[in-house]
Amino acid sequence: MYNKGHIVGFFALAVVLGQDKGITNYQSQEYEAAQEYYESVLMDNINNSQAQFGRGSSAFQLGDMETAKHGFEQSLKSHDVQLQSKAMYNLGNTFFKSEKKEEALAFYRKALELNPEDKDAKYNYEFLKYQEKPPEDQQKQEQDQSKDKEENKEEDKQEEEKEKQEQEEKNQDKKDQEQQEEEEKEEEEQQQEKQEHNPEQQESQEQKASEKEKAQDLKQAESILDALKQDEKIMQKQQIARSKSRKLAKDW
Repeated sequence: MYNKGHIVGFFALAVVLGQDKGITNYQSQEYEAAQEYYESVLMDNINNSQAQFGRGSSAFQLGDMETAKHGFEQSLKSHDVQLQSKAMYNLGNTFFKSEKKEEALAFYRKALELNPEDKDAKYNYEFLKYQEKPPEDQQKQEQDQSKDKEENKEEDKQEEEKEKQEQEEKNQDKKDQEQQEEEEKEEEEQQQEKQEHNPEQQESQEQKASEKEKAQDLKQAESILDALKQDEKIMQKQQIARSKSRKLAKDW
């Protein structure tokens, strides 16, 4: 894309047109009022080339390139070579504003053909024609940078979504843990409250536990007693055996 900053701008209407209300409004930068004035003139005479030129100039300042283009094209019907030259020049500016380089160059050239002394048209023509385009490697670099920027943007978006998902999972885990702790606390409180309101049940449970413990002790004692009795029987048998043995030895 070429640089717009150094193109010479618009010619003032006073260069071509005589002093009138449209000129006054235009010079006061009241472009809408100027355009309305020239359109009112054209309602009476559509072939008024100077009014067409004024209409085009006002529309240009308002950023309406289509109306400006039409006004300048209509003013080319004039037999005034100076007006034609200015219209050509302004058409060049209009196409330049629309980023149509080749069309702008063509109208600057035509303006110079009609008026070779037009320094502004010559400057714009040479500036636009010989302005260097960005090198291909620079264009490629800009494209690569733009591509990298888009990729980085997508990666950042994915990373952001991942972090958001991880945070949501952490929040959910924390919420589940808190809920579980709350449920356990409620259950413990209910159990405690139940025991406080049922002392008989608690006493019964304690009594059963005591009886169970006593039964276990009794069973253990019985086991020990049985073992002692068994040992006593064994000892008695051994004594009888020894006694018999002595008797046999004596008799023999």
